[in-house]
Amino acid sequence: MEVNTEGQDTGSERGQIHFLAALLDELMRKMLATGALTQAELNEIELAAAKRVGGQPRAW
Repeated sequence: MEVNTEGQDTGSERGQIHFLAALLDELMRKMLATGALTQAELNEIELAAAKRVGGQPRAW
C-alpha cells in the first residue's frame, strides 16, 4: 500500500481511476458501435474532457 503524507492510499485510488477510465473507454466504444453516438460526438466529448483535466484529447 502506498500512502501519501495525508494518509491517503494513492495506489488504490490510482487503480480505481484506471478501472473507471477503462470502463468509460469500453462504454464509448459500444456507443459508437451501436450508433448511439457519432465519431464527431465522441471527439467533442474527448476534447471537453481533455480541456477539463489539462490533457491531450484522443481521436475517435
